[in-house]
Amino acid sequence: MDDIIINESFSFEDDAIFDKIEKKQFESIDMLNLKVEAENLSKETQINELISYSSVLKNLEYDLPHQPDGALRILRDLNGTGLLADEVGLGKTITAGIVLKEGIMRGLLKKVLVLAPPSLVDQWVAELKEKFELNFKIIESESDWERTDFAIASIDRVKVYDKAKEKFRHSKAHEISWDLLIIDEAHKLKDRTTKRWLFVDKMQKKRFLILTATPFQNDLLELYNLLHLLKRGHLGTLNEFKKDFFHRGNKRHPLNPRELRRKLGEVMIRRRRDETKVNYKQRLAKIVAVDLSAEELEIYNDICELLKKKYFSVTGSEINGRLIIFSILPKITSSSRAAIESLTRIVEDKKYHDKTKEIAAKILEKYKLLKKDSKIEKLVELITGIFAEDRNSQILIYTKHPTTLRYIVEKLKPLDLKIVEYLGGLDREEKTARIKQFKEGANIMISTETGSEGLNFQFCHNLINYDLPWNPMAVEQRIGRLDRIGQRYDMNIYSLATRGTMEEHVVDLIINKMCCIGLVIGELPIILFNLGLDGYGAGGVHKIEEMLMDAFIDSKNNLDVFAKDVREIHTMIQEGIEKYQQAKVKTTELLGGKDGSSK
Repeated sequence: MDDIIINESFSFEDDAIFDKIEKKQFESIDMLNLKVEAENLSKETQINELISYSSVLKNLEYDLPHQPDGALRILRDLNGTGLLADEVGLGKTITAGIVLKEGIMRGLLKKVLVLAPPSLVDQWVAELKEKFELNFKIIESESDWERTDFAIASIDRVKVYDKAKEKFRHSKAHEISWDLLIIDEAHKLKDRTTKRWLFVDKMQKKRFLILTATPFQNDLLELYNLLHLLKRGHLGTLNEFKKDFFHRGNKRHPLNPRELRRKLGEVMIRRRRDETKVNYKQRLAKIVAVDLSAEELEIYNDICELLKKKYFSVTGSEINGRLIIFSILPKITSSSRAAIESLTRIVEDKKYHDKTKEIAAKILEKYKLLKKDSKIEKLVELITGIFAEDRNSQILIYTKHPTTLRYIVEKLKPLDLKIVEYLGGLDREEKTARIKQFKEGANIMISTETGSEGLNFQFCHNLINYDLPWNPMAVEQRIGRLDRIGQRYDMNIYSLATRGTMEEHVVDLIINKMCCIGLVIGELPIILFNLGLDGYGAGGVHKIEEMLMDAFIDSKNNLDVFAKDVREIHTMIQEGIEKYQQAKVKTTELLGGKDGSSK
């Protein structure tokens, strides 16, 4: 009989395992099997099929072949490092999510970071949770880097540089070896002198995936900077790149476009909309004019007069007064209930000047005598008309203010409709339940801005803006809940606008001239970024919103002056749109289609 040999050198790398055995703390058999499978799969050198897609597909509303195809090519042909440059609207986030899921299931990805613009962070978290069953933690503080293996961060938050310490505030991110780094909206990295670019350049990553529909807009140097970040040396040194590809006098047209397309094809995947099954519907903008009664118009003018009194002076500070205008002004045309709430705070707050409080109190007395609310009456008329045309219609209504939301719900009760309220303060389970109610056939969902990010309502094609944010990015987010892959109908975008007020001009600018002019979802943010007006660059938050507020203050409630300022803003936007459209043609000529070749 053979001797039994005992290997005395056998040991566990982690002593904590013994503790788990003693305490009988074992993982579920399913989790254990998954880890074993992942370990085995991680040893495979070639990925020829997606083992994860069947589990992902059950959570996707639509099976679009270009998305799993793109993910497979990124993993198989590019080894997880590349530029995903699909045209706007083709679902680059879904393709990236499939890459993530596949890599995690195969045991290849154990440390992952997604860097996204601030406005998209929550949306990324929701998409990865709902569609891919992946739990990612948002990085809020510097200590969060040590607490998670799957992280999402606002690139604008983490790029902050501490001049005194001569390092990035979130430099801990640079100490981690990431299995995969994903950058969304990567066109914002086109300038290698920015803190964004430098922060990303310091990252340690085995695989690197950048997402953008516009790798360059104005200058081939933007493309070089992006590709230099992605894969050092792929386009040579800067001098070599200029020598080989720069065309003197034409920054957009390379000397040797065929060779540049070949080099791009080695690291890039790009699909055009006409190559896929995606078919976006039109946005049909419908401005619904509201005529104020004489009494309502008088109150509106009184409030405007109050606001322009020495910039609504608070304890003698014009700066503070300006900030207060920014918070109160939009409420004027939201609802009488919201305006009353703001005015009441002024009357009861000791910090306001006695004269200011006196004027506010007089306006409140006029509100008490008011017997008509023209805006809510117009809303009821509009809703009644929609359901008269199609009783099975569903309507998504947006308002900026919770007070206005509750007011609308109260006024719609006589219509005997099933109404769902969606606002901040609800826990995650309650939010999920209310979304389900709307999807399962509720007539109306009324939401604050809480419901304008990360939610998909493509089964609905009627949206009503009861009031409008003066920030076009926020409006684009609202429309984007309907304007998704799978929308089967042209979308009716109704926006209420009170005649003879500043709202009339603002609604026309943001709806007719910015958000509903034939652009695809996702193009407006790119255009505003190119203009430096996306609200997150140098110069402050919500730039267009601030420009409109400033225009109101400077106009001293003269609507003709205000309208002139709004037209000037529109001219600036229009020029930006035209430049973008021209650049898009040039980009397509260079980047081509599926295989990187032009058609």
